[in-house]
Amino acid sequence: MDGKALAKIILIGEHSVVYGHPAIAIPFYALRSEVVLTPHHEFVFDTKYYEGPVADVVYELRGLVALLNALKERYKTITPVIISIRSNLPEKSGLGSSASVAKALIDAFNNFFKLGMSREQYFELLKISENIYHQKASGIDASTIVYEKPIVYQNPHISPINLNIDGYLVAFYSNTNSATRDAVVHVSTHPFRDIHINGLGAITANAKWALEHNNIEVLSEMFNASHEYLRALGISTPALEILREEIFKCGALGVKITGGGMGGCLIALFKDEQKAKEAQLSLENYPSWMVNLRLLT
Repeated sequence: MDGKALAKIILIGEHSVVYGHPAIAIPFYALRSEVVLTPHHEFVFDTKYYEGPVADVVYELRGLVALLNALKERYKTITPVIISIRSNLPEKSGLGSSASVAKALIDAFNNFFKLGMSREQYFELLKISENIYHQKASGIDASTIVYEKPIVYQNPHISPINLNIDGYLVAFYSNTNSATRDAVVHVSTHPFRDIHINGLGAITANAKWALEHNNIEVLSEMFNASHEYLRALGISTPALEILREEIFKCGALGVKITGGGMGGCLIALFKDEQKAKEAQLSLENYPSWMVNLRLLT
């Protein structure tokens, strides 16, 4: 393995972060992307979507092609390779799949060709593919995946946050694809956009306080309030709402959309590990992944 990258979870602030409000995100160690490079006579992609020369690549990989072209242009020592990409992140789930794969690709070229890139150079390159896949990416996915630590993001500022909280977070995949690009456009034209966006933005400060002062009850209240604003903006779906009710029945304290919405994942807070595991077992038809928040401190 020459390059790797984690998933990410936005705890609070999706969509409002696009309009200049702060958001909080964490790296998600349960899921990752990996890239291996092998010397070859031409550039070739080896992925689940497509195996073959870059010249004939499929539409789904357009962001990675743009990223590869930028790398070749900036670093003349790069020579042709087979780019083998593997990831266990569910795509279009709100967990940062595109940014994770792109960062792993950059990481692979940096390590394989000994390019000596800084984090800032990683971030600048990541924006190339992210803006293609998400039209105008906020930067929070790229920032969290590059820095690999909990952050407060308010474009263009990135600040570390020292978590101090006991509890378990579970991401449940709704088995429906998130439509981040469509959701961003939808929110931009919503007649009450500013009211809901400002409400979302105001929640972040309370959530940050709860994360720093070991108050999962307040954090759960902020999760639920955030979901109500996101639902009011029209980015929830019947599938997400059905799943949310089922998660609450399993003992979750707070449940909300994470990421772009219109499908994808919900994240849920549990006070103890046993309840979280029981919820995963009860909802085994929905892929899920758990993280102990205390381990992120």
